[in-house]
Amino acid sequence: MALKEYKEKRSFTKTPEPKGGKPAGNSLIFVVQKHAASHLHYDFRLEMEGVLKSWAIPKGPSLNPADKRLAMQVEDHPFDYKDFEGIIPEGNYGAGTVMVWDTGTYEPMEEVKGPKGKELKTITGTKATQNKVLLKELNAGSLKIRLNGKKLKGEFALVQTKGRGDNSWLLIKHRDQYATDKPVTDQDKSVVSKKTLEQIAKNPRSAQWQSNRAAAGTRAADKAGSAGTTAKSASSTKAGKSATATRATAKSAAPKAAPAKTSRSAAPRKVARNAAAAPVAQKKRAALLSAGEDEQTVKVSGHEMSFSHLGKVFWPKEKYTKRDLLNYYYDIAPYILPYLKNRPQSLNRHPNGITGPGFYQKNVSGKVPEWITTFPYHTAEDPEEKEFLVCTDEASLLYMVSLGCIELNPWSSRTNAPDNPDWCIIDLDPDKKTTFDQVIEAALITRKVLDAAGVESYCKTSGSTGLHVYFPLGAKYSYDHSKEFARLVVEMVHNEIPAYTTMERTLSRRKGKMYLDFLQNRPQATIAAPYSVRPKPGATVSAPLHWEEVKKGLSMQEFTIKTMQERVRAEGDLFKAVLGKGIDMEKALKKLEAAR
Repeated sequence: MALKEYKEKRSFTKTPEPKGGKPAGNSLIFVVQKHAASHLHYDFRLEMEGVLKSWAIPKGPSLNPADKRLAMQVEDHPFDYKDFEGIIPEGNYGAGTVMVWDTGTYEPMEEVKGPKGKELKTITGTKATQNKVLLKELNAGSLKIRLNGKKLKGEFALVQTKGRGDNSWLLIKHRDQYATDKPVTDQDKSVVSKKTLEQIAKNPRSAQWQSNRAAAGTRAADKAGSAGTTAKSASSTKAGKSATATRATAKSAAPKAAPAKTSRSAAPRKVARNAAAAPVAQKKRAALLSAGEDEQTVKVSGHEMSFSHLGKVFWPKEKYTKRDLLNYYYDIAPYILPYLKNRPQSLNRHPNGITGPGFYQKNVSGKVPEWITTFPYHTAEDPEEKEFLVCTDEASLLYMVSLGCIELNPWSSRTNAPDNPDWCIIDLDPDKKTTFDQVIEAALITRKVLDAAGVESYCKTSGSTGLHVYFPLGAKYSYDHSKEFARLVVEMVHNEIPAYTTMERTLSRRKGKMYLDFLQNRPQATIAAPYSVRPKPGATVSAPLHWEEVKKGLSMQEFTIKTMQERVRAEGDLFKAVLGKGIDMEKALKKLEAAR
């Protein structure tokens, strides 16, 4: 990567970030910057060939050799970026607060033959000599280095992962005298200013570049940068606990900096159609796959993709084929991709259509093309490490569909913040004794409860029998906090309509009532994405709605692979705000407590 990409992403009249800089000194330097952008992460930078080779580490570095920290390689940064500490103003690439978390010198290490076999040798000498070794290892996908920082010390490896894209690496600490299981990220102050991120964010002078060089750039508003601060998981509250207990949990998880504010009134009211969703001119895309040929090869996102069995009927009654499904997703891609991009996927495959057997696939290790990005993940409850397919572009979207994925099921979080969902979901799941009109009533009551909390919510059809109500979290909270907040909301909904709703998860115990599902807010839980087709009769689609449409007479059959494209071109993306600024959970909980 060259500085061309770095400069193309930035306007230096609007951001105080440095444009360049020439290396100085005889030792190679490294820097780690803590960055509260849209998501909190750590930027790991190594001086190499006069620039800073850079990787974004969502969970930050670790001194524990058991930790394999995902490190996504990003564009090269200029040498002077090593001193950058301050605020990137809103509206700029990477907007948020930046802290110099650690810095120091480093040396490459090379594997050589020793008296006891292979061993690592530190490479000293000139920078030219060291760069030669570093570039060789970088191109081989296996960097071995010794860090001499204030927080990070000793031997580390940066290893490129296979089958997850060229920019996916792992940062791993070697076992040496500096290895420890104590979290090094608990050291949360700048090694330059001795301030925390929050203190830097609150200092108006941080709107300028703070360094030992001349300050540059423009001033910005005094922002706290809280949108990127991720929540640490606290102990879960249980069903039936008071709103006060839940609020205390959220408070411990919420960013210490100034929280995001909502512009919403707490009082329920009738709202006009979503002005923010005004359609952007999108012409109907020409069909990707033409009629007639059962096998076709086309270029998508730079990849030659071959599609087969295109005439296979997926919906027997309607005679819709696999080709129809692929063409729908190609046409709707500009609208659905924001809800899929950089998210691990649970593949719900129906290779023989809706009447054939279906199955879920989560682990795709060794089973997908090399250009497909995957994501390794496991939890304490499920220790098996799986390789989830990650949707990154139109090609990976259509690859999933080609496998028979009629519906698309993304995580609520992205790979750069896998433990912090972007949204919270209330899933209204009717049973045999529930009418759809009652589902509609439950959705409106859910909205009323959220209104009382000052939380703007958004509704979509499930594409099957229920409705889904979403609201944005902005990746500021853990899944546990999302789940517990949703639990409190559905408790209040259930209290209003207990005759036909239940919070009982076990199907046999629901007694035909509608299930108010808050457990969709657990790690790895998935639900059909907005604009996703469902493997149901009629080829129905999970359709975002205006709240004024959520009323008696609403029908799932209005939204299908034959009607949805024209709707979004006319209405725009009604769910766009779900990807926006997250709620202030602590304030919302206080309002809910007052409303109980």
